[in-house]
Amino acid sequence: MRRLFFLFVLALVLPATLATSRPAEAQRTRCFEQTGFCVSDPILSYWERNGGLNVFGYPVTELKVETNNDGWTGPTQWFERDRLEDHGAEGVLAGRLGAQLLELQGRPWPTSFPQVDNAPRGCRYFPETGHSLCPPFLVYWDQNGGLERFGYPITEQFNEQNNDGWTGTVQYFERRRMEHHIENRGTPYEILLGLLGREVLFFNQPPTAACQFPVIDPLQSAYSRVDFQQDMGCPQGAYWERPAAVQNFENGLMIWVDLGNGDRRIYAFFSWGGYKQYNDTWQAGDPDTPNVSPPGGLYAPRRGFGKVWINDPELRNQIGWAVEEFERAETATVQLFDNGTLVWLQGADTVYAFGPNEWNAQFVNR
Repeated sequence: MRRLFFLFVLALVLPATLATSRPAEAQRTRCFEQTGFCVSDPILSYWERNGGLNVFGYPVTELKVETNNDGWTGPTQWFERDRLEDHGAEGVLAGRLGAQLLELQGRPWPTSFPQVDNAPRGCRYFPETGHSLCPPFLVYWDQNGGLERFGYPITEQFNEQNNDGWTGTVQYFERRRMEHHIENRGTPYEILLGLLGREVLFFNQPPTAACQFPVIDPLQSAYSRVDFQQDMGCPQGAYWERPAAVQNFENGLMIWVDLGNGDRRIYAFFSWGGYKQYNDTWQAGDPDTPNVSPPGGLYAPRRGFGKVWINDPELRNQIGWAVEEFERAETATVQLFDNGTLVWLQGADTVYAFGPNEWNAQFVNR
């Protein structure tokens, strides 16, 4: 009887013990080199489940606590086309960016856009806002989430130019703006969703706010002090914590960065403010060091540095000999621009800015 009682108690206790001893399920995270930001659950699951890149675009901020325009405060992450809010037990909700953008522009929808009393044949009328919804936007609204995804229409269809210079028929909804791109007729991209996340987040901010991607957070302060920032154009992809190396020379330094997928770059920075950029083509089997004899106390650079140095007499004349025997390992975060590059050497905590011309170069302590 004692043995049976023991087995009975064990059968009750063991499952509970096993359940409490299981490790917590790891939170999923996905990072995007295009903007340098990561997305984690539960927002990541919502992003993937509801259309991903086509619907929301890339993340343009990290997750942070914010107060939205309705007074709610909580974990929020901005995307190119949306703002996603983690409401805990209520789940993830999208922001009311259509209404918010019109308000920021001084066009609050209840007073700035004429309402209608009914809808034409083939359209749908929404008495809640006094606006109608007609094809092709009605078809897209029905097939892609309807009221939950877009909210009610808060304007009629009208012509407008967006921030990218495109002009065409648009309609605003509580949460979104739809654009009818007739140049894409017959493709899945005939109806596109406006980049409202970017437009609201960067409203009335510097010129890069109108760009597709922002300057990533760790580089914003340094970028604001670059003399030629206006000439660099729009920020593009960011490459986080890439293998890098640096070596000092008589008249400057050289930086090597591996951006991945065979894209290895060398930047020669001159102390007077100019620079040169090269692709690193050195491979194992090439000469390790140029066959030259440096003056006493100076050195010939080796490998990728040595190859571009020996092959470019102008570079040799401008930067001189290396003052260190070997290059030093570094870690670099890099953001590309239309007409330039920012390279943050994280060990030295210094940002090097390379502009559209070889005389546009500057270093900034981050």
